[in-house]
Amino acid sequence: MQFFIPPSIRTMFLQLHGVKFKKRKTVFIGTNVLFDNLRNTQTYIGENVTITTGVKIINHFPVLSTKGVLEYKMGNIAIGDNVFIGMNSLIIKPVTIGNSAVIGAGTVVTKDIPDNAIVVGNPARIIGSNK
Repeated sequence: MQFFIPPSIRTMFLQLHGVKFKKRKTVFIGTNVLFDNLRNTQTYIGENVTITTGVKIINHFPVLSTKGVLEYKMGNIAIGDNVFIGMNSLIIKPVTIGNSAVIGAGTVVTKDIPDNAIVVGNPARIIGSNK
């Protein structure tokens, strides 16, 4: 069973464990959000970002071959300013999410997202712009 950690303190704990913030006090992180930063990888989060409940941010991914998974590739994840990430989304692989992007609930992000894009689905696809 988990105990409740107020949102204002979650970002402080994450910062202590290696997540980088442009302006930590302007970021909201919901409950059950996972940051899986492996050694030598970083997650950067801009200002005015909302990451809702159940989001998973993973800085590595398996490289599949005919013999199965033999290695993992790792890299940084960068989330721009004014980004909204919907409930239970998965951000995997080294990606950059542009400023003012909206990621719909349950979306699987495996490629860079441009500024102002609205993306949904598995894999994520652009369905509009919020300009």
